[in-house]
Amino acid sequence: MRAVGAGVSQTRRVFIALPVLNEIENIELLLDRIDASLGETPYIVCVVDDGSRDGTRDYLAQRRAQTPETLAVIERTKTQHGSQRGGALYAALEWGLANTDCDVFVEIDGDLSHRPEELPAAIRTLDEPSVDVVIASKFVDGSQVINRPVGRELVSLVCSWAVHIFLSRRVRDYSNGYRFYTRRAAELITQTRIRYTSPIYLSEVLAIWLRAGLQVREISTLYVGRGEGLSKLRLTDLAKAAVAVLEIAFRYHVTGFARR
Repeated sequence: MRAVGAGVSQTRRVFIALPVLNEIENIELLLDRIDASLGETPYIVCVVDDGSRDGTRDYLAQRRAQTPETLAVIERTKTQHGSQRGGALYAALEWGLANTDCDVFVEIDGDLSHRPEELPAAIRTLDEPSVDVVIASKFVDGSQVINRPVGRELVSLVCSWAVHIFLSRRVRDYSNGYRFYTRRAAELITQTRIRYTSPIYLSEVLAIWLRAGLQVREISTLYVGRGEGLSKLRLTDLAKAAVAVLEIAFRYHVTGFARR
């Protein structure tokens, strides 16, 4: 990894997992903003592309040729219906642990809903005593959500509230994918049998961390909606997510999580 451009600390080494699918309109600006925000902090972004057909892959190939020290790309082909965000994040996590010595792991969306300018403050929070995981939470004081339909925000709030009730009240936002955690937390996930490759992966991972006694801190964030309307939600997907949450809750409270 190379040191780039004033950010966190040159003693930190940051690994960023970035799942994408058809993000040609956003990917260049996102990578530029990450670079500017981290400053001189050594980092690498691992982009997991799940089959983009809009030119995203071509752009990533060109950029990687120019900056191989800060960009890795994993190309996959989706074989299941719906978002496979969880599977993409897990693939990036395995790659990061195997190929880097990074001590900070970050997950961020590829559609600019998460602001890279929040990276330095969030990563510094990991320096606080006993903090293993930091979540940019939409539901804590000081957070804002903009450009998101009220209906979609209500669905998000109700879903997070339900998971909060069934799993643990220690966390308010189980669904936001802007997360920061230690290498120890990353290793715990790859040592555990993961059942979900859909976005419910986010709740499963949090349950694993909480069951293991890791300390989670939620911080305020500005979430920028990117046109995700209610029309993109399917009742069958919501039903599957509800069943998955109950299954995760059973493991969290009763059986524990099996090791790989």
